[in-house]
Amino acid sequence: MLVCFCVRALADTEDAARYSARHSERALLIWQNGRLQLERYASNGSPDKPQNVFSITKSLCALGTFAAIGRRVLELDEPVSLTITEWQNDPRKRRITVRDLLNQTSGLSPGFNQLYTANLRNKNQTALSLPAITARGEKFEYGPSHYEVLETLLARKLGESPLIWMERAVFGPLGIRPGGWRRDRLGDPYFSAGAQVSARNLLVAGHLVRRKGWHWIFPLVPSSLMRTVSAGSPANPIYGLGFWLNRLATNKHAIECDVEEAISSGRLPWNRLCLSRSAPSDTIAMVGSRGQRVYVSPSKRLIIVRLGNGTGFRDPDFLRQFFR
Repeated sequence: MLVCFCVRALADTEDAARYSARHSERALLIWQNGRLQLERYASNGSPDKPQNVFSITKSLCALGTFAAIGRRVLELDEPVSLTITEWQNDPRKRRITVRDLLNQTSGLSPGFNQLYTANLRNKNQTALSLPAITARGEKFEYGPSHYEVLETLLARKLGESPLIWMERAVFGPLGIRPGGWRRDRLGDPYFSAGAQVSARNLLVAGHLVRRKGWHWIFPLVPSSLMRTVSAGSPANPIYGLGFWLNRLATNKHAIECDVEEAISSGRLPWNRLCLSRSAPSDTIAMVGSRGQRVYVSPSKRLIIVRLGNGTGFRDPDFLRQFFR
């Protein structure tokens, strides 16, 4: 059962909305051209109910990191080992930069088994001890290690919990109120997954991306960083600083992919993939497992927030329905 709060579904949203409903939908919001065109929730949901958004957490923490860069707390291309000094004698780790962590091209072992162990006491120590298995920038390797090192780096730079700082510097001004956050036994928050955020709060984050870092007349994050997001990286041109990109959609040889399937496969050619050949090439996505998505297209003045609770939802199938 779905509960609708503000519904005026346009003809070009109806097929996409039906597709979403068939795949364990928890929430669907479609904002376009200055107004909310559709907003609905599963029977146990509501506009402001926080929900686990899994790896969308990475995108939210990337925005917090951008704000810290804008305030000169750190620089995008500074070596992490200047602060994490225990890395200075490691020939690979000492060259890793903040950009590499955000792009997941640091060369660190992904660390799924080590960092997602139940009841882990000290995830920061675990992350810092993971080996660098390739040179920085050489390969995109999706996993929690990069973002947990980033959390440690920011904690040392800021002298306080990065989450407390981000709530003061970014989430608070935006009106985003996380309802919970996955933590280790020491209380340190996971940057890779585990934020609990409402669908409407994700819509607000989508507006910040759409406006290239501006919140009303105030820049919360540097617009230059949002442009850098859109460029991707040499190792993975469809992933930039914590966000998934549709930038190769106009390439006639592009292969449509679902992000979750592409990550699980690990064998797809990142330099030939796109989210959807039907969707605008400027589409930026925040992606979490089990069908959590925020799609932003600045050129179409469009934001779609879609939260799910199961498998089967696929980016190209949903976007093809919307952009027929």
